[in-house]
Amino acid sequence: MPRPETAIIRDFTDADARAVIDLARELQAHEIEVFDRMKPADTIGGWYVDKLQADVAEHGGAILVADCAGELAGYATFLASASSVDEADETLYTYALIGDLAVAERFRRSGIGSLLMAECERRAVAAGQKWLRLNVLAGNASARRFYARHGMGELLLTLEKPLA
Repeated sequence: MPRPETAIIRDFTDADARAVIDLARELQAHEIEVFDRMKPADTIGGWYVDKLQADVAEHGGAILVADCAGELAGYATFLASASSVDEADETLYTYALIGDLAVAERFRRSGIGSLLMAECERRAVAAGQKWLRLNVLAGNASARRFYARHGMGELLLTLEKPLA
């Protein structure tokens, strides 16, 4: 296995599309275990990369990849300017947002996720933002612990009650 300490964080290129799709499918397969309203992993395809590219173009961001000796070890979508307009906040403001952060299973707990988080934070500061946000499934305990170790705290919680 390539050594994670040799990983570099760089911007996505079209040559990364297949690997990002594979990682998104891996993430989706994991998340569907804790939230059954996710799309099946095998439905993630080229349309998903197109959506990520449109999101980062609209919000001044980037798809970041962790390249470990030519192998894609992880990716993150970074949006430099998202708006609180559709949220529960009473005042309007902008913040940076991490849309996705996924690390290939064989690279987990190796520092790849931390490298991606650090680059997202660096870019958020460079964009002049005061806050960096992300969403995580409440049932994804390992991801919540990872984000807490990186200074992320709970801000808004969505509660739900199944009906009938």
